[in-house]
Amino acid sequence: MRHESTTLVMAGAREAHAVVNGLLARGRRVVASLPEEERIFDALRVPTRLGRFQSADALWGWMQDQRVGTVIDASHAFDDDISSMASEVCVTQGIRYLRLLRPPWQATLRDRWISFPSVEAAAPSVPPTARVFSNTGWLSLPAYETFSGHRLYMRQTHSVSAPPPFAFVTFVPGTPPFSQFQEENQFAELHITHLICRNVGGAASMSKLLAARARSLPVLMIERPVCPAHVAQVETVVEALAWEADQG
Repeated sequence: MRHESTTLVMAGAREAHAVVNGLLARGRRVVASLPEEERIFDALRVPTRLGRFQSADALWGWMQDQRVGTVIDASHAFDDDISSMASEVCVTQGIRYLRLLRPPWQATLRDRWISFPSVEAAAPSVPPTARVFSNTGWLSLPAYETFSGHRLYMRQTHSVSAPPPFAFVTFVPGTPPFSQFQEENQFAELHITHLICRNVGGAASMSKLLAARARSLPVLMIERPVCPAHVAQVETVVEALAWEADQG
């Protein structure tokens, strides 16, 4: 029966919290999976597995233990490895699956964006004198091996004990959310000439883009991976909860 099975919310994006709360309000049995600990949100209100799955078999085994019958994937827009694994498992095992992915940002006439498919593609295109600010995260650092600029300032929202892997990298600690005013001041203090960021979409992370716009900085925009056409996908929490309600 539907209500005897569990809905798995794959978390990582802020929308996951709203989805969990909406499902709990309906009396659903819910569990969550989170690849790493979150710092800026309250804990999810359901049993949560922390850490990445090492294989599709590991994910499926855990889903069986939890009696998962529906998956709502609200993971980070750039955790495409997680989403691909989850959708493939669900297709293979006949589990209902939905990808919740907020709309990407769109450039305005005041923006100076250059699109790239990956950090690896963007890194060697940076001018030699550029002082670049990036928030693409610790895990993206190996992709900067071919960085051609003068200095890369990498935002770190988690404490890191290891030194940067490259001499041109300087870590900039900070705890989000950041206002446009804070971002503009940061860019001015570091004499930033370029911004590299990932197109995660949403209002909460847009302050750096507004700051870059105000300072007329070029933005090397890493576009998000394309969701496969066969995967059911929505853009809002309301749509995700409506989809879940229709699955009975």
